[in-house]
Amino acid sequence: MAAMAPYFDDLAERLRASGVPADEVSETVDDLAAYVAESGKAPEEEFGPVEEFAARLTSPGDDAWEQALPDVPARRFFRSKRFYVFISCYAAFVVVVCAGWLAFAPADSRTGFLVGFLLGAVIAAVLMTVRLRRDHRRHVP
Repeated sequence: MAAMAPYFDDLAERLRASGVPADEVSETVDDLAAYVAESGKAPEEEFGPVEEFAARLTSPGDDAWEQALPDVPARRFFRSKRFYVFISCYAAFVVVVCAGWLAFAPADSRTGFLVGFLLGAVIAAVLMTVRLRRDHRRHVP
């Protein structure tokens, strides 16, 4: 991110000089920096020279912002690490509770439903863990 900072600092300065409100400048620059960090490309490669990109962003017209920004494909799945960690921890909790029920409940109360539920929870936890590791490997250089 340190190598990208001069590009975005220059862009913010040019946008402010063009009369774009400061809060809009910071929001735009933060969004663009996040996009570049996710894409893995250099800002110049993604948006072009800073002076041309700033000119496109500040050009008059109702849809100037939309025309200047690159097309970003919609994601099919929600990919927040916090979400996946929560789901994984919840699945682990369910597995522990079900395993405890199977281990300590009277023999006549061990139903097929509980065993099926436990099996489903284990499968869900394994699939979630595999997906997290695969996504982590994809995003780590």
